[in-house]
Amino acid sequence: MNAGWYNSSVAQTGESSSLDPSRRAEADVPSKGAPAWYERLGDLPGGRFRVRCLIGGDHPDGTVVANPRSTAGLFELWRADLDAEGRPTIWVNPMAVPGAPELWFVALREAGPPPAMSLVGFEVPAVPAGTVVSDAAFFSLPVRNVDQAAAIRWWPDEAVVDQVYVGDAYRRRHAATLMIYAASAFHQLHGWPNRLHSDGRRTAMGQQLVAGLRHPARIAPLEHLMAPMDDHREPRGSRRPSAD
Repeated sequence: MNAGWYNSSVAQTGESSSLDPSRRAEADVPSKGAPAWYERLGDLPGGRFRVRCLIGGDHPDGTVVANPRSTAGLFELWRADLDAEGRPTIWVNPMAVPGAPELWFVALREAGPPPAMSLVGFEVPAVPAGTVVSDAAFFSLPVRNVDQAAAIRWWPDEAVVDQVYVGDAYRRRHAATLMIYAASAFHQLHGWPNRLHSDGRRTAMGQQLVAGLRHPARIAPLEHLMAPMDDHREPRGSRRPSAD
């Protein structure tokens, strides 16, 4: 993963050098527990926002800020924008997920109730890494459902993560952490409420994952240990990505 992840239309046209990740604030990876907040850098079509996540400073964790007084020296965790084709694109700071695979994503919406959102990550080089494509666009790509590397599902109205899946070949490579940051970026891009967090329901693997996350205040104490969700199942009669 590298700065090439970020391929937004703004970066391509050079309209704003402040959105170029090569010019992101130079800072060390913050210690666990430092507040992460969201800077809205501009409006996008469809009521969405060009946004980035910064760690540190005076803003409380999860705060959305339009015009911060200063961001000098703060660590930039991720940013989200639209590319030249109008597709969401997500860049995650490689310092926060060292060795993580370079994934692109398929967005899956579920009507519910409650409404749910999933991102399914693929490493197959069918589209630029960091790009988010629709379910319909996925059908035209030379990619199989079994090629998925990782997935995350959450309830956007509550900002609660429901489940995270990581394929065997991608474990111990920060793929789950990458998916959490990508989902957070996608959530904030759409201006959905709150910040992603976990309730008290987790699998054993999920419990191991949250123990290493840098925002422990977003993790509720374990209340119910759920059955493993790491078995890969392909939908019948479809190439649709699966988030399970």
